[in-house]
Amino acid sequence: MDTLSVCIIAKNEEENLVRCLKSVQSIADEIILIDTGSIDNTINISNKFNAKVINFLWNNDFSAARNKALEVASKDWILCIDCDEALDSTQVINLKNILNDSSHLGFRLQLINIIDNKPYKGDYLLRIIKNNSGFYFSGKINESLKNSIYKDSYINKVLNSEFLLYNFGYDYNKKSLMDRCNRNLSLYLSFDNYKKDYLYYYNIANEYFLLKNYTKAIDNYIKAIDLSSNYFIESYICFLIIKTYYKMNNFKEAIFIGESLSIKYNAFREIYLLLSICYEKIDDLDKSKNYLKTYLSLYSKGPPYCFRLDYINMNDIIPEMFGFKLDDLKNLI
Repeated sequence: MDTLSVCIIAKNEEENLVRCLKSVQSIADEIILIDTGSIDNTINISNKFNAKVINFLWNNDFSAARNKALEVASKDWILCIDCDEALDSTQVINLKNILNDSSHLGFRLQLINIIDNKPYKGDYLLRIIKNNSGFYFSGKINESLKNSIYKDSYINKVLNSEFLLYNFGYDYNKKSLMDRCNRNLSLYLSFDNYKKDYLYYYNIANEYFLLKNYTKAIDNYIKAIDLSSNYFIESYICFLIIKTYYKMNNFKEAIFIGESLSIKYNAFREIYLLLSICYEKIDDLDKSKNYLKTYLSLYSKGPPYCFRLDYINMNDIIPEMFGFKLDDLKNLI
């Protein structure tokens, strides 16, 4: 059976690390932990799990740390996992079975975000890759996997798997989430030579949103739309602007922006769900029902969205995140 390296980067992760390491210890032929300056119990915990700890001088570059882990990994396959994540304990024993399929370069795991102790399905993330097959991380922050050998065609050699990856990092009540957002934001704002395209402002807006600085979030979402030349991306960001006004309880502005922008940017059907909710909030039930009918009609036609963007947060586009189940919505009309 093929062997597996588990690669993790960490700094002061004693709160999460035990859960993560317990979830992988039965399948890991080696655990590599890149420590970027922990002063808590992270290294001691890692040693108890026989991890190979590499001290790495932090240089404000997440890809550099992750690529160091890939460089050290010596087994046939590599699982990249974050400290606030864990594999499903009921599935993990079978995970290595898929690694013997040498015709593929990698496998995606389905993300399950745990928010307020409830699971929400996310997208599929490429986390298992074949070692020495050209993979590397790119981007100082919000880094992503690239391939130097197969270029963009590597995506045809990657499969979605049935295996789940639980993410515990989006508990909005945790101080650690706020600390992470502040860290990410300060990094973005410190990059003088960073490419300031739509994705740059989109990511900054997301950090401001999580920090509940909604005005700055909207300002940066608008900058992202202005710099984008992709209709589908613009439709998604339009939805996020409406969602931000909704979070501010500014329902009338959410409606105004939503109805104005959705004339042009209407590829994202959840715009209509939000408009329905906002009209319900201001007691205009007729318009609320009309937009809800539009949303349900579009929902019945296919997948959650009609285009693929790797950075879409799937939690944005499920009714449950707004307190609904689909059957409940149908009953409203």
